Amino acid sequence: MYKTSAQLKREAKDSLSGRWKEAVLLNLIPSIMQIIMMFFIGLVIAAMLVFVSFMVTSDTDSGTSDFAETVRYQLSDELTDEFDSEDVDFSSPFDGLNVDFSSYGIAPLIDIGIYFITIGISFTFLDVIRRRKEQSMEIKDAFRIFNGNDFVPILLINLLMYIFKVLWSFALVIPAFVKHYSYSQSNFIYKDMAMNQDVKSMGATSFITESRNLMRGHKGRLFWIDLSFIGWYLLGMITGGIAMLWINPYINATKAAFYNDLAKDQFLSTTVDVPIEDEEEWTSF
Repeated sequence: MYKTSAQLKREAKDSLSGRWKEAVLLNLIPSIMQIIMMFFIGLVIAAMLVFVSFMVTSDTDSGTSDFAETVRYQLSDELTDEFDSEDVDFSSPFDGLNVDFSSYGIAPLIDIGIYFITIGISFTFLDVIRRRKEQSMEIKDAFRIFNGNDFVPILLINLLMYIFKVLWSFALVIPAFVKHYSYSQSNFIYKDMAMNQDVKSMGATSFITESRNLMRGHKGRLFWIDLSFIGWYLLGMITGGIAMLWINPYINATKAAFYNDLAKDQFLSTTVDVPIEDEEEWTSF
């Protein structure tokens, strides 16, 4: 018998009771990135609302609408004349530098780094769910994937998951969406198996296969858990991302509790048979 969503959330909150400060610090880096992203999204939305409000006001105000229209036409004509002139120099003052910052790929590297930090955070929350206060929650635990042993296997697992989901998306959006939930426990499974046995000889697809088998018939449960957090995400947006400092630990702990309830001790033994089965139907949910 598996726990309900409410029971999993209660377990997550119990595990974080009295430790919210530690949990916030553990999630600090991804949360700050979310705050920055939501801040810029808020600026864009605010600018659009101001622009629309100005246009509506200009069009409805009978005393100024003709004047505004005239100004717009005059500006348009002047800009057109300027751009049509052969003397206009569109060259950038930085053209001589020949520097292409996009070639450095800094942004993708940052995204990948944040993604691996998030995985390390989820691993720590799984330990907290199991060991409660005996498990530390320090900000350094967010970087546990970069320990020299787990980085390459985790990289390969997630790279293959990404490739598989992209290939499924060529068929239809729905199969790719379902596969996202099928593969969702692969990292947790790797963590448990790597703790108790030598997984160097195992291929990355072994953990993905185990995740598919584990999630068969349970994808809908995890999907429902994700839906139940929509209100919390909206709260995070309303507060400019500040609330995500506390929401992220809650969500991560709940998903760790979901895996712990679903897998139990299945992958904690010293030997785990990895069955080779036919690909499940994408309609299985």
